[in-house]
Amino acid sequence: MIKKLILFFLAPLIGFQFNVQAQTVMAPTILAGHVAFVSGQVNIQNAQAAPRKLEHGAAVYVGDQIFTQVDSHLHLRMVDNAFVALRPASRLTIQVYDYTPERPEASRIRLDLQHGTTRAVTGKGGQAAKHQYRFNTPLAAIGLRGTDYTVVSNAEKTRVSVLQGGVIVTPLHESCTSAQLGPCISPLSRELTAGMPIAYVEISASQNPGVIMVPAAPKGTAPNGGASPGVSADDTAKENLLMTAAIDRISSVIQPSTNAQSADTSPKADNASIPTQAANTDAIARWGRWSTLVQSIPEGSGTINQIFGALGPFTVAGTNSAFALAYPTKASPLVPQEGKVNFSLVAAEAYLQDKGRYTPAKVNNGTLQMDFAQSSFTTQLAVLTQPGSLENIQAQGTVDSYGRMQSTASPNNAKIQGIVLNKALEATYLFDKALSSGGQLTGAAQWGR
Repeated sequence: MIKKLILFFLAPLIGFQFNVQAQTVMAPTILAGHVAFVSGQVNIQNAQAAPRKLEHGAAVYVGDQIFTQVDSHLHLRMVDNAFVALRPASRLTIQVYDYTPERPEASRIRLDLQHGTTRAVTGKGGQAAKHQYRFNTPLAAIGLRGTDYTVVSNAEKTRVSVLQGGVIVTPLHESCTSAQLGPCISPLSRELTAGMPIAYVEISASQNPGVIMVPAAPKGTAPNGGASPGVSADDTAKENLLMTAAIDRISSVIQPSTNAQSADTSPKADNASIPTQAANTDAIARWGRWSTLVQSIPEGSGTINQIFGALGPFTVAGTNSAFALAYPTKASPLVPQEGKVNFSLVAAEAYLQDKGRYTPAKVNNGTLQMDFAQSSFTTQLAVLTQPGSLENIQAQGTVDSYGRMQSTASPNNAKIQGIVLNKALEATYLFDKALSSGGQLTGAAQWGR
C-alpha cells in the first residue's frame, strides 16, 4: 500500500522529468532558411537539439550556431529570400529570424558572427524592416542602408565592405548592445555605401572606427599579379564584383571585373570652352573623381585614390556618379548649437552627364546659409552647362550635430550631401540635379567663411 502511495505522488514528477527530457531533444521549431550549397564539413549546434552536420537542402533554425571547418563553404537561402554565405573557419549564430510574408515590415532579424568571414544579401524582411535588422560581430553593430555587404571579423578587428546599398557600422558599447535590433547611431558610427566600393569600415578594440581606402594596383597590373591593362582599382570595384572579389577586397585584394564596359559607355568629354575648377587644396574635406572620368577629362580634380590616399584614415561624406567626398577621420565635424552664418563659394567642379558622356560645366556663383539653432541650411548655385545656358541649383535641408548635410525632399530641385568641418568655418557638399532633357547635372562645391 505504501509503495502504491509513493508511486501515486511521484508519478506527476516523473512525468514532468520525462517532459523536460523530451523538450531537450525536440527539434528547433522556428525555421530560418535552407542550405543552398555546402562544401566540406559544416556543423550546427542548438540548445534545443543535438549537434548535426549540414547537407544540401537541410533546414536551419533560429538558435542554430553554424561552424564551417577549414576548407568548408556554406550558402544559405533564408525564408525571406535573403542570402548568407560563410567562408571557411567561421562561426555564425542565427539569433532572431522572425519573418511573415504577409507583413514583411514587421520582420525582426539578428545574425551574430563570432569570427570568420560572411557575405549577406538581405531579403524581403531586411529590406522592409531595416529598423529591426541587425548583424553583430564581437566589436560592432551593423545596420542596414542597403542590400549586399561582406564582413570579416575576429576578436581584435571587424572589417565591413559594401557591394550594393549601404551599411552603418557602430562600435558596441553600453548604449549600443548586441541584444538590440536596428542600427545604432552615435558620433562613432560610420556609414559606407556602394558608391565607395574601394573602401571598408574598420573597427578595432583599440582605435576609433574609420573608413580605409584599399590601395590601387599599378596601372597595367591586377592586384593579384595578373594582367589587367588600363584597369584601376576604383573603376574595377565600381562594377559588379563576384563574391570572392568582395571578400578578398577587404583583405586588401581587389579582383578585376569580367564585365568591363565598352568604350561607348565610358565617360567621354565633349569639346567645350567651359573650364573646370579643382577643389581647394587647403580644405580639410576633399573630393576626388572616378578614374574613368579623369582619363576622359584630365583637367580637374584627381582620382579618388590619389586624393583620399593623402588623408590617412578617412570618413566618406558622400558619393555620386562623378565624385566621392571624404575628410580625415581625426577631424572633428561637431558644429555650434546656435547662430546663423553665411558662407562664400571657394571652389567648385561640375559636369553635365548625358547618355554616358560627360561635359565640363562651370559654377558661376552661389550662396550657402546655415542656421545652427534650427539645424538647417539653404543653398543656391548658378551653373553654366554650355555657353548661354544656365542651370539653377536650389536646395535646403538639415545639418545634424555632427556636421552632416542632407537635403530634404521638397521643395528642392537637387540632392545635396556634405559635411561641415573646422568649427563650422568650412562646408563642402556634392550635388545632383535631374534635368528635363533626361541628363543629369552633378558636381561638388566648397565653401568658407
